Amino acid sequence: MAGIEILAVAYALAAPGAAEARLPDAITLCDRPAPDLPAAALPLASDRATRARSLMRGGDNGADAALALLLSPVNGTSAAEAAQGERASLAQLAEYCLVAGEAMRRARSGSQARAQDFLRTAQALAEQAGDKALAARAAWEAALALAGGAPPTASGTRRRSAESAPPPSLPGCAPGDGEGQGRRLEAAFACALDRATQADDPALIALSALRLARLEKARKADIASRIAQGLAASVRVEKPADRASLLRALVMLASDAGLGTTDMVRAAVDLHADLARTGAGDVASHAALEARIALAEGNRAAARAAIRRAIFLESQKALPQHLPQYGLLLADAEPERAGEHVIAAYRALERVRAVLMPVDPLTEESRFDLLVRPVFERAIGTTLAVAGSDTGTLDQAQRIAEAYRSAELQNSLGAECVPLRNPVTPADLKPGEVLLYPLLLEDRIELLYATGDDKTKGYRRMPPDRSRSRASIAALAQRMTASLSGASSDWETASRDLHAALIAPIAPLLGEDATLIIVPDGPLRQISFAALLDAQGTFLMEQARLAVVPALSFAAPGTPDTEPAIIAASLEKELDLPVGRFTRLEGTASEAAMAAGQDGVLLTDFDRSDLAAALAKRPASVLHLATHAAFNGRTERSFIVANGEAISLPELRAMLSTNRLRGQQLQLLVLSACETAVGDDDQAMGLAGAAVEAGAASALASLWEVSDAGTAALMEAFYRHYRAGEGRARSLQLAQIELAREGDGQWTDPGIWSAFTLVGSWR
Repeated sequence: MAGIEILAVAYALAAPGAAEARLPDAITLCDRPAPDLPAAALPLASDRATRARSLMRGGDNGADAALALLLSPVNGTSAAEAAQGERASLAQLAEYCLVAGEAMRRARSGSQARAQDFLRTAQALAEQAGDKALAARAAWEAALALAGGAPPTASGTRRRSAESAPPPSLPGCAPGDGEGQGRRLEAAFACALDRATQADDPALIALSALRLARLEKARKADIASRIAQGLAASVRVEKPADRASLLRALVMLASDAGLGTTDMVRAAVDLHADLARTGAGDVASHAALEARIALAEGNRAAARAAIRRAIFLESQKALPQHLPQYGLLLADAEPERAGEHVIAAYRALERVRAVLMPVDPLTEESRFDLLVRPVFERAIGTTLAVAGSDTGTLDQAQRIAEAYRSAELQNSLGAECVPLRNPVTPADLKPGEVLLYPLLLEDRIELLYATGDDKTKGYRRMPPDRSRSRASIAALAQRMTASLSGASSDWETASRDLHAALIAPIAPLLGEDATLIIVPDGPLRQISFAALLDAQGTFLMEQARLAVVPALSFAAPGTPDTEPAIIAASLEKELDLPVGRFTRLEGTASEAAMAAGQDGVLLTDFDRSDLAAALAKRPASVLHLATHAAFNGRTERSFIVANGEAISLPELRAMLSTNRLRGQQLQLLVLSACETAVGDDDQAMGLAGAAVEAGAASALASLWEVSDAGTAALMEAFYRHYRAGEGRARSLQLAQIELAREGDGQWTDPGIWSAFTLVGSWR
């Protein structure tokens, strides 16, 4: 049994209401370190931790099995009760919580948010016990859990985990609540680096320094000290193969940051040469490192020779995974043939992408980010650099961009087998519909577009904006979203700047009855396009109907839902589940009743069987879920919360399959209490993934927390227009205009009405 079903079984055995009900030991003891917790509470800790760690060596299946073991009762009694007076040390309990956190983080059925709780507890207990090595491992694992796609646990009005005892406060490990995802990750890996240094653990020092340096480089910080710390520690790593891998990664990052001519980098390359000669290091990788150093020194002839040697050696492998990367390096060494080499790198990537391991086994970094993303971005930029207004070349650039978007979504969903649909093309657009493809490059912003009024010409291009870059747009997007979601008023400047960069150039194309379909790039997934302001103070949602499309291969214009068949399910209860703690949701029952109307199906405090039965009994075109939902990175870790259980998105898709068997596709999935990590574009991708994975044509969901009353007001207006046949994008537009510009002014705050976004089909 895989997925959240494992947790459901473990939890059912110990669910409230059962005989001698109690939560699993891992949650009772590791969720929060209680101030009155005895110094010993888990005499079976060592045995269970050892067994669980052994199971985890079996990969994802092993992690699921380990988690089931840790969440299950022991012969009907708790581990503490089985102690019969024996006592475990704080270090034993810390080790138990560390293993529980690792299993929760790695298991397909796990929760990244709950893993963070377990691992923070493990770190706090380890520090109380004075076990620096264990505290360092817990801090590293906690950073990986945060990087895995879940927002940190916090109380909230509607969408976050329930308020309880505050998490342990550990010096140097507590980022501010207002920080964006990137800065929270920096704080987490800085904490891991600090604890690894205290423990003098060379491998963890090198790994933490590497991850932290990558994050700091992304915001243009000086990373020389991080590289130096990582390289010094790498030399002391015990396993030669790990030593070689860490040296390689740090040298590559250093050369990308302009540190290729420093003595520390040259010394590291020499050490890597020794490892390559003994077989611990890869000879192709070493040739590529030599090429990087030669390029940094301005010796292009030596660089060309070294990189061609690297390409030859890599091409002899059964899986030449680094060949695309080396192609980009050759483009740097031969700028006169850069275009040719970049396209060759892109073709090499397409041959190996489907079989790449998703995560580096040593550093646990995404291989998509390391190996795939740079090639796509370079290929798009190179193609556009020579495109001019040539429609054939522009179409080629768009096809590469679309392949990139589709690959990103498949990577986010965690499944290459998610079927691609026939992509939307300019020929599919109706008059008044405009398709916008913003491309954020390192040195400029490119806008590709197509219109239904001029569909025969395919994609066209606005003059590139070289005054802005990906980094500058990302900063604006973070500022705007953080401000709107935090109820502050300094969003307006960022909103106007984003409108000027992304919308103003194509604004003349937006007629009186326009629909704008946007395929957002990276940081743009986190923003509410509805709240973008033009120079006259007009919101974009007042100028056009809006829809966000994650990739054209996962979208279709859709057809009007003239007689919507609605199933509305709500949950109000406060729950404590293996996947997290969830607040009571005030007002969701009345919201669901409003959505269901007189003809729909209403389920209050629903459970899995209620929802399955309703979907099996009656075809639905709209499924409204007024309950907690979370997008924890990969799809199998994303879920909606039912009464006493979590339903994963793949499980929800299976329930909805009965609709498709009867010829009724789900037109709209409404997630009115979803939970995302504000400022994290990977989490925003989860909204799109929810619609795709559930088999819905479109999804309506929020990008940040909104009050119950504000959500209810928006939903009431939306359904009034939707039932009148206005269509998805038009109904949302009219509802947002009502709240923003009409009535008594109670809902004019853009932080309320602009939080909801339509993903997918728009008609």
